[in-house]
Amino acid sequence: MLPNYWMSPETNSINRLGMLNIEHFETISLDGTWRFQLLNSPTDDSRKRWNKIPVPGLWTMQPTSDDFFDKPHYTNTQMPWDHVAPDVPALNPTGIYERDFHIPASWEGKRVVLHLGGYESVAIITVNGVEVGLTKDSRLAAEFDITGQIKRGKNNLEIKVTKWSDATYIEDQDQWWHGGITRSVKLYATEHVFIERFATIAGLKADGTTGTLKIDAIIGSIGGKSIDGYTLRTFIDELPKTKSAQLSQTYKDHVSPLFTEMTAEMREADRKSFAGEYWRGDIPESAKAMRLKLKSPWPGHVVFETTIPKIAAWSAETPNLYTLRIELVSPSGTVIEVSQQKIGFRSIVIKGREMLLNGKLIYLYGVNRHDFNRFTGRVLTRDDMRQDLLEMKRWNFNAVRTSHYPNDPAFYDLCDELGFYVIDEANIESHAFYDSIADDPRYASAFLERVGRMVQRDMHHPSVIFWSLGNESGRGKNHEGAAAFARALDASRPLHYEGGINGNWTGGHSLTDVVSPMYPSIKAILDYVKSGKQDRPLIMCEYSHAMGNSNGTLKEYWDAIHSTPGLQGGFIWEFWDHGIEQTLPDGTKRSAYGGDFGETPHDGNFVCDGMVFPDRTPKPAMHEFKAIASPVVITTTKASSGSFTVTNRQYFKDVADFDLFWSINRNGEVIDSGKVALPKIAPQKSAKISVKSKSLLKPDGTGERFINFTIVHKNRTDWAPAGHEVGWNQFALPSRKESIATSKTNNLFEIAVDDAGEIQIPFGVLAPELSLWRAPTDNDRIGRITTKWEQYGVRELERTDCTITETAKSYKVVSEWQTSTGYKIKQVQLVTPVAGGYTVKETITVPKQFTDLARIGINFEIDGTLSNYTYFGIGSHENYPDRKIGRVHKWVSTVAEQYVPYVRPQENGGHAEVRWFALTDNAGHGVRINLDKPRQVSATPFRAQQLADATHDVELVPTGNTIVHIDAAHRGVGTASCGPDTLPAYLVSGGTYSFTWTVRAI
Repeated sequence: MLPNYWMSPETNSINRLGMLNIEHFETISLDGTWRFQLLNSPTDDSRKRWNKIPVPGLWTMQPTSDDFFDKPHYTNTQMPWDHVAPDVPALNPTGIYERDFHIPASWEGKRVVLHLGGYESVAIITVNGVEVGLTKDSRLAAEFDITGQIKRGKNNLEIKVTKWSDATYIEDQDQWWHGGITRSVKLYATEHVFIERFATIAGLKADGTTGTLKIDAIIGSIGGKSIDGYTLRTFIDELPKTKSAQLSQTYKDHVSPLFTEMTAEMREADRKSFAGEYWRGDIPESAKAMRLKLKSPWPGHVVFETTIPKIAAWSAETPNLYTLRIELVSPSGTVIEVSQQKIGFRSIVIKGREMLLNGKLIYLYGVNRHDFNRFTGRVLTRDDMRQDLLEMKRWNFNAVRTSHYPNDPAFYDLCDELGFYVIDEANIESHAFYDSIADDPRYASAFLERVGRMVQRDMHHPSVIFWSLGNESGRGKNHEGAAAFARALDASRPLHYEGGINGNWTGGHSLTDVVSPMYPSIKAILDYVKSGKQDRPLIMCEYSHAMGNSNGTLKEYWDAIHSTPGLQGGFIWEFWDHGIEQTLPDGTKRSAYGGDFGETPHDGNFVCDGMVFPDRTPKPAMHEFKAIASPVVITTTKASSGSFTVTNRQYFKDVADFDLFWSINRNGEVIDSGKVALPKIAPQKSAKISVKSKSLLKPDGTGERFINFTIVHKNRTDWAPAGHEVGWNQFALPSRKESIATSKTNNLFEIAVDDAGEIQIPFGVLAPELSLWRAPTDNDRIGRITTKWEQYGVRELERTDCTITETAKSYKVVSEWQTSTGYKIKQVQLVTPVAGGYTVKETITVPKQFTDLARIGINFEIDGTLSNYTYFGIGSHENYPDRKIGRVHKWVSTVAEQYVPYVRPQENGGHAEVRWFALTDNAGHGVRINLDKPRQVSATPFRAQQLADATHDVELVPTGNTIVHIDAAHRGVGTASCGPDTLPAYLVSGGTYSFTWTVRAI
C-alpha cells in the first residue's frame, strides 16, 4: 500500500467498488467478537499478543487498559492537535481488527464482496495476507471485491484502522473524536454477472396521484463474462395489475461500426452534426437514430422511465411506501439476482421563495442529530436509531438534519417508514481550516466523492428532500465541483449548504437553493424576508442552541415563522447531550464531556447541547417545542362564549386521527369537562366548534378559571399509545378573585420579624435574603453574561445596615445590602397581618449601573421535611420568562422532582407565573405562600452556589433544606452559548422593584 497513505488527501480509496444501494440476500455477517490490538502508529509492527473487541466497536469506548490506552477526545472547532493539513501527529493510534471466516460451499464459484459499513478514519483491508484495498470517508460504506483473494473453507480478514489522517481535517464535526469500526461488516455473494449500480428516483406529478419512476442501472461482470442478453426487470408489489409499474429491459451488446463500415445515411447524419447544422437542437429523429449507432456503448447501462397512475403520495404525515422488486435474469431465463427497495412518490420543488412538497408549502419542525450512544459512542443499533426517531415523533418533530455526515442506511429506511423530512449531509466539515481546504486542490476529489457517493446511495429515499454539501467548510472551488456533480446525479432535489450564503444571504446560488443561516437573530430573518431581496426560502439549518437550560425565545422565532411568508422553519441544535457514561475510580458514574478523559485541548461541556439528556430523557424545553409544532390549534376571541375555532395545521391529512377533550378548572380543580366531536377539517383549514357548559360564563366560586383543550391520538401509533397528547390550548375565563382577609394581629404576625430584622417563616431554616444572582446557565457562562455579574459583585451580598420600625399594625425593615465590589442596594420590607399569617411588601432599589442581572428577588430555606411541593402556575415542566409555554394549573410534585439534572449543574427548576405555592410534610403540615401577581418561583434541594461550583451533576449533595426563590423579575435564558441572547423584553436591569408575598401556616 502507499507509504504515508494516511497523509495523502488525493488518495480517497484504492480498489473500492462504486457505491451500490440495494440489498443482497446471500449475506454473511462478520459482526461479533474479533481479535484486536492497538498500536501507537500505522508504521508500528503488529504484536503477537491479541485482545478482543466487539465489531462494530470503537477502541476508544472499551474499558481502559494497557491494550486500550486511547480514549475519546472532544473538540468543537479546533483540531485536537497543532498541525496543518494534511499532516497528523506521529502518535497516531491504529487498531488491527482480525478474524477468521469461512466461505460456504454454496458460494463456490461466485463473486464475493466485503462490505465495511463505517470506520474512523482510514482503513486498509487485507484478506489472507494480501492487501485488497484502502478507503476513506468514514460515514459511507466501502466495498471490495475479494473473489481473487479467498479460498474454500477458512480465510483470514484484517482491517487496519488508523485514527488520524488527512481525512480528519474534513471530519472536524463538533463531536467526540473516536477510533475504530463504527458500523457492520459483512460479506455478500453474487454471480459473475451482477447489478453494479442502481439509481432510483421516484417523483410525483402535479395532480398528486400520478407517480413518476426513473431507474438508471448498470449490469456489471467480472472475468470478462459477457453481459449480452441479460435482462433487468422491476415490478412493484403493491401494484400487481398496473402495467406501467412492471418494467423490463434486455441489454444488447453493440459494436460501433468502423469509419469504413458506415452507411451513407450514417455518414450524412454524422457530417451534418459535425458541421453544426443542428446548432438549434432540431436534429431529426432519423438522424438521432443513425448517430446512436455510431456511439460507443456504455457497457451494461439500462434506463427505465415510466409514469404510474393512482398512487398514494409519500409525505411525513402520510409515509406511503411501495416495494420495488428487482431481478436480474440470465439469457436462459434464470433469475440470478434479486433485491428490493422501498420507494415513495413525492415531489420537492423550490418555487420562488417557497419550498413545496407535493405542491404544498410546508414548515420544517426540525432538529439536528449526531449518531450517539452513551455506552458505545457512535456505534448504534437499528433500534437505537428507531428510538431516537420515535422520541422525536412524540414531541412533534417532522424533520432531521443528519449533522454532519450520512447516517447508516437503516436510519433513512426508518425515516421513510415513520415519516420525516431529511437534509442528507455529506461527510465534510473543515471548521478549523474554514477558509483554506475548500480551495485546496488536493482535497477536490474528496469533496466530489463524498457528495457524489452520498447521492448515489440515498437517492431512492423519499424522506431525503435536500442534499447538503457539508457543514462549516467555507466556500470554495471544491464545493462548486461537488454541487455540480450532485445536480448532475440527481436534479430532482434541491441543494443545501449554509456556507454558500455565509456573509451574504443574496449569493451562493450555485451551492444552495435555500437560504440556510446558522443562529440568526429573529430581527435578521425578518429583515431579510421583508427586504425585497429574498429569492429563496429561508430555513435555518441551526438555531435555538439547546445547551443546558436554554432554548429561550423559541416561541418568538416560531411566531415570526408562522406569520411571515418566506420563512419555513429550521433545525434546532441539537437532539443529543453527548455525555459519555464514565465510571470514576470510586464507582461513581457520570456523564463525561470534554476534558474528562484527560485530553487536551478540549472544549468542555459544549458537547452537551441537546434536547435530550444522554439517556434520551427529554429536557424541559421539549414541552415548548411540542406546543409550537402541534398539528391542531384552537383559538377564540371570547372563551366564555363557548365558540372556538379549530385549525388543522397539517398539510396532507384531515383531523380524523384525533379526539378533542375539554375541561373547565377553577384553582386547578376540574368543575366541568367533556368531549367535542371534531368536524371534518381539511389540511390547512379551520372549522368552528362549540362547548356547552354552565360554567363558561358565571364563576361559581372564587379562584382563577380556565378552559383547557387537549388533542390526542385516537389510536395507537408506532411512537405512542392511544390517548397520547399531541397539542393543547388554554384560555382564561371570567373569574372571581380570591382574597385573604385582613387581621389586626395573629400569632405568626407577632413573631414575623426578629431582633435582627429577619423575617421568620414557619418551618424556616434560613431567613429571606436579597437575591440578584443565579447559578450561571451554560448560556450565561459561555455567552460571557456572567462577566457583568462578576463586575457587579452580586454573587455574594452582605447586609451592612438594618433598621426596624415596629407598630401595632406593621413592621418596617429597611436594609442596605452591599455587593462584593462595593455597590449598595436598598431593600424595604413592610410586614402587615392577614388572617392566619402576614404579608410582606418588598421594595428593592437596584443601582442603574446594573444593566443586566440574573434576577431581583428573595430566597430563603425551609426545613427539608416539607418535601411535598404544590404550586399554582405554569407547569408541569421547568420554565422561564422566555420559555414558558405551559398550562396554568395546580401542580402537585415534590421538591426533589423540581431538580433538572443538566450535565453541568446550573440554574434549574423554575416556574413562571406562579400565583401561590405550598410546601408540606407527609402529614400535610407546612407553609403556603401567595403572591400579589404571577411571579417566577423555584423550590429545589440545592443552593445556587452549589450548582455554580459543581462541574457535574453527580457532585451535588442535597442540603437537606428546600431552597426557595421568589423573583420580582428574572432574566430569560436565551441561547447565548451559541447564538443570540434573549430579547430585550426578558432582560433585568437596575431600578426599583416591588412585589408582595403572603405567608400562612398549613
